[in-house]
Amino acid sequence: MASAHQRSDHPLGARHAKSLRRHELRRQLLTATLAIAVFLVSCLAFAYSNLQGNVNRHDVDDLLGTDRPTRMDDDGEQEGPEDARAGSALNILVLGSDSRQGANDDGSDVGGMRSDTTMIAHVSADRSRLEVVSIPRDTLVDIPECHLPNGTQTAAEYDAMFNRAFALGGQTGDVAYAAACTIQTVEELTGVPIDDFVVVDFAGFQAVIEALDGVPMYIPEPVDDPSAHVSLEAGCHVLNGQDALGYARARYGVANSDGSDINRIGRQQQLVAAIAREALSIQLLTNPPALYRFLNAGTKTLTTGEWVGRLPNMAGLANSLRGIEPENIRFATMPFEWAGARVVPAADADTVWDNLLHDRPIDADITATGDEPTIDEPSSEEPTTDAATTEEPTSVRPSQEETTPACTR
Repeated sequence: MASAHQRSDHPLGARHAKSLRRHELRRQLLTATLAIAVFLVSCLAFAYSNLQGNVNRHDVDDLLGTDRPTRMDDDGEQEGPEDARAGSALNILVLGSDSRQGANDDGSDVGGMRSDTTMIAHVSADRSRLEVVSIPRDTLVDIPECHLPNGTQTAAEYDAMFNRAFALGGQTGDVAYAAACTIQTVEELTGVPIDDFVVVDFAGFQAVIEALDGVPMYIPEPVDDPSAHVSLEAGCHVLNGQDALGYARARYGVANSDGSDINRIGRQQQLVAAIAREALSIQLLTNPPALYRFLNAGTKTLTTGEWVGRLPNMAGLANSLRGIEPENIRFATMPFEWAGARVVPAADADTVWDNLLHDRPIDADITATGDEPTIDEPSSEEPTTDAATTEEPTSVRPSQEETTPACTR
């Protein structure tokens, strides 16, 4: 009987054991799923905290005073209180600092800080255009009184070199005060309100290039400038961080260069255009690992204003620009006239500033494609059928020979 009893219990015991195993498997699976979720959330939290911690943010509103340009809407009327940035045009001042302190020490014993490069980056309200206007650092401008950390103010200067504004405000080594003085000078020069600022130093610029694994770029003529630590043959290159920085800074050893800042502005714009092309070509914004590497490298040496330095704001702005076409990323230099070895704004500069102020497209020198902007010829309402005038319409798009060769890895 005992054997019969055992045989009758065996199927029930087996089913019970299988049920326990399934329960244990479900429990382990749930535990693993929760662990993965916690891990991912922790990684995201770490990434956010790490990236946000990289950025050195400063609120400079109190340093700019109240005598500032008034923002205009599309109808030329003063805007009401701003909400979130969506739907509003943005003007961000991008400054390249030539400070040789810390990681930027190149053994040159050059002290102080100056703005090696200054660009107004205008983002259109509909996020369809990004226009970048370079201001030559040798431009003669009026620099207003600027605040210093000890509560005093600098004296106003007239017909001073533009990059002196950064040096005046930053004479104590505080980048925020340097940026604030430059913003005041730009606003007085242009009448364009600056919403925020970004300062990138040499090390940060190199890190951005390295995070992209280099940038493909066509070099139209040899560059050999020992003072900028660069030597490049003409042709296609994948520039690493050091070569890209040297190419942007080179003043000598370039054909037809007189050693002035003006001659290198075009090269700097071509380089920034190449960076934009590379970021768009690898779909940086939709590749989280690559985007994290890029941001982690780029944000380590950034000094920014309060708004643009917040990662949610950076991410929101980047997301709204992700569909922008390379031909709608345009670069121009402030129209100028020579004044001895320096330059002064030309009359046409007022048109550029007015277009930025009213969020209208500007006339540009190149686009992120590396070519000149295409401007279609106006068409006639009643096209002629005369055989003598049936030629293809003239286009201002550069010919194949004039177009910058496309360089790939």
